[in-house]
Amino acid sequence: MKRNQNNIKKLSDYIMNFAFLYSSFLCFTTAIEKWDTQKLLAIIIFICGFFSFIAVFRNHIAKLVYRVRKNKDYE
Repeated sequence: MKRNQNNIKKLSDYIMNFAFLYSSFLCFTTAIEKWDTQKLLAIIIFICGFFSFIAVFRNHIAKLVYRVRKNKDYE
């Protein structure tokens, strides 16, 4: 039962990563299209796309933060 839950979690992580990556791609292309006419809106959309792209690496960032906190506790 535990192994099946791990497989489902991995599958859901892949789906979420794809969704974040696809949304960041859409944000970047929309920001490029709006850059000539509406710069402020393009910058806001670009920032949203950047955060969506960073969300793809959320597990790696969390592991890095935990590792830094763990090492800080030893000092």
